[in-house]
Amino acid sequence: MNALRKELESDLGSNSWILDLHNDPFFEFFSNREYILHSPHVNQAVLLFNTALNFLDTVPDDDSRELHVLAGDYLFSKFYMMLAEHEEYRVLHDMMDMSKALSSKKSELAMTGESTHPEELKWLLYGPMLYLISNEYIDRRLTDVIDGQLEQLDITSLPYINPK
Repeated sequence: MNALRKELESDLGSNSWILDLHNDPFFEFFSNREYILHSPHVNQAVLLFNTALNFLDTVPDDDSRELHVLAGDYLFSKFYMMLAEHEEYRVLHDMMDMSKALSSKKSELAMTGESTHPEELKWLLYGPMLYLISNEYIDRRLTDVIDGQLEQLDITSLPYINPK
């Protein structure tokens, strides 16, 4: 995982600050090999996918908007390349289905102003990681990291949540 983090930072060069990977609790969790049950490349790819989804859910400052979009796209491209390299087409298909479902639900929430149940919010933000848990790619202790992140989250910072 540290090699992947270094590769990402190297590829982004002086702009790597935008991802703040050294302070990401998920990168720390995935760095512990005892938590990886099988297919480390799937775990890493899905981590990048989930990171990109959540990264692009944030609204950047005007002066970093272009870099923000490019960094998110970069994470998506690494995700696709990693899965294709290992011919993990089932996982790729599952993530594309999940991405469509997540986008649809986020759009619906933004349009209707409905509130969301905490479990639904967990799925909206961490569906790909929950997939890894339910398909036994990674240890269930990942839910503790997810729950910790949800506790710190300012839900009103999400563009698809309309504060009432």
